Amino acid sequence: MISIRGMDREETEARTVPAGPLESPDGRSLMPRLVGGGVLVLIGVLWLLARTETIDLNITAVLALGTMVVGVALMVLSRRGSHGGLITFGIILALITLATAAAPLGGFQGGIGDRDIDVSSVDDIRPDYNLAMGNLTIDLRGIDELGVATQVIASVGMGELVIRIPEGTEVSVEGRVGAGELEILGTMFDGIGIDETYRSPGFEGSSQSLALQLEVFLGRVEVIDG
Repeated sequence: MISIRGMDREETEARTVPAGPLESPDGRSLMPRLVGGGVLVLIGVLWLLARTETIDLNITAVLALGTMVVGVALMVLSRRGSHGGLITFGIILALITLATAAAPLGGFQGGIGDRDIDVSSVDDIRPDYNLAMGNLTIDLRGIDELGVATQVIASVGMGELVIRIPEGTEVSVEGRVGAGELEILGTMFDGIGIDETYRSPGFEGSSQSLALQLEVFLGRVEVIDG
């Protein structure tokens, strides 16, 4: 007599196919998870390097690189079934990349995090100040001699930009915010596509004045007197 239980066990063993090196026990491909994890690790490493000021990070370039990695992975895996999760991840990355590239000043530039910059003289003012994501505060109150229409240009991709000027200083402000808030010496503007210009009453004839060009793609700009 042939054992039915023994036959069932033999049939089950015959049907069992060992999982491949890039497959989970249920047979699904692990490649989408590996690619997604690799992209996140890449972004995390670059973020850490930017935080330690080892590199000057351009977030748009990082996102574009991540999108390229996902695209190459999809081409390689195109013959191994559908990868809906990986496609969705790639589309989201591509949309975010396009959004940052369309931001003011040619996309998100600078690093990531919070930066407080104290400026003590006109000679210390940089050509421009950029931050991709985070809070950027530039304190100009330590400057004794400003000169005529001393220019300060600053931008933040996503976050907050705060400029502190010496009390009573004559100032001109060109402020642009893609979406968020703009506050100039207590006057508030909010919404989408904010583009405002302000000039203090004595700016034109002053020998000690500031000309500020400030831009934030998503977030807040504030100019504080004193």
